[in-house]
Amino acid sequence: MSRDHRDDDSSSVNRRHFLTGAAALGAAVGTLAVKPAQAEVAFPTERGKFGSGGAATGAVNRSENTLYDCEVEGDLPDDLDGAFYRVGPDAQYPKPKSLEHDIGFDGEGHVSMFRIQNGHVDYRSRWVKNDRWKAQNKARKSLYGVYRNPYTDDPSVRGKSRATQNTQVWYHNGRVLAMKEDTMPAALDPHTLETLDGNYKFDGALEGQTFTAHPKNDSHTGDLLAFGYEARGLGSTDIHVFRISPQGKTLWKAWVKAPYCSEIHDYAITEKHIIFLVYPLAYLGEERMRAGGLHWGWDSTKSTYLGVMRRDGDGKDIQWVKGPQTMCTHVMGCWTDGNKVTVDMDGGDANQFPFFPNIHEPFDPAKAAGKVRRFTFDTAKRNVRSFDMQVMYPQYSGGLARQDDRYHTVPYRYGFLIGGGPGGGG
Repeated sequence: MSRDHRDDDSSSVNRRHFLTGAAALGAAVGTLAVKPAQAEVAFPTERGKFGSGGAATGAVNRSENTLYDCEVEGDLPDDLDGAFYRVGPDAQYPKPKSLEHDIGFDGEGHVSMFRIQNGHVDYRSRWVKNDRWKAQNKARKSLYGVYRNPYTDDPSVRGKSRATQNTQVWYHNGRVLAMKEDTMPAALDPHTLETLDGNYKFDGALEGQTFTAHPKNDSHTGDLLAFGYEARGLGSTDIHVFRISPQGKTLWKAWVKAPYCSEIHDYAITEKHIIFLVYPLAYLGEERMRAGGLHWGWDSTKSTYLGVMRRDGDGKDIQWVKGPQTMCTHVMGCWTDGNKVTVDMDGGDANQFPFFPNIHEPFDPAKAAGKVRRFTFDTAKRNVRSFDMQVMYPQYSGGLARQDDRYHTVPYRYGFLIGGGPGGGG
């Protein structure tokens, strides 16, 4: 190819000179813009550590994406019109070396949406941009310590919200709520997933500091029923329970006390009652927390309690009744028939989380195996010594039980469990 005569034309831009000049300018700009060195983003490679392997192993995502027209295998009905939302923990930054033992539960909330319409699927994902995310984004590093231990946080964020809101999403009053049980939820725009409020308090009438990751809708009215445990602060036994209209107005609220500070991950509501299960995954105390320890540990010397109270009352009628030791984390279904309350949950005979320590004995995988358990309680009897627990379908094990959210307060026919049995897993 012949040489372009314009290379020698002083009145036009010389390509070689332009590239050379651009490189020199880039170097100069880079020199002028240089900032104090920041530690590179490098997740640990060892298995079991926070964000282990980083994006290369799929342990973290860390990117916000917008993808129009996803590839679809098969056909979608033309009249299918809606959105599928999900949320999960996604480590924004690796933890300092001394905190790499932290568990994946402490990753920042990352919400995604599949919008299905006219046979097409569009995908969008966004961070939950609460105060925690904003502080770390500005600092370009992790500032928050281990899971649910504020004493391990960087001094620059001490006393500030630790919200991750990474466990469950729920649609209510024109907003998608991203939730985790140790804080209030975040409210997101259902179309864009942009964060509208990183500390959402509905109409401002709620008094507690926390909000469950598993609220329920009343099957008749559509009211949102929810609760928060440790509702008056770290280690407190206070439970705040409430009902909110579909328009976001607080209609009822009450306070009750748990027998001790326990993880209460899920709860049950029927047409007449609210039911809590308190099990021995217990708060380990401020002294251990200040020493950098974990929030929860399995204390087998503590009893398992079922707490039953009337809906819309003042909470003073709540009955706490002991029963067989168990750890159940998700409700499949529940209902009231006359005075008899029935609750189906999945759970094990002991600690199901090996990353939380057993205080008095070794972790037992056999006792951790989840089974569907049915709890029954007669509210007409005022001197009940124990609740009844029956293992349903013992040939099947698994977890994360649930059902169609429209029927959570009434008798139901179909429940779902991720697990396995004689026919394999599914």
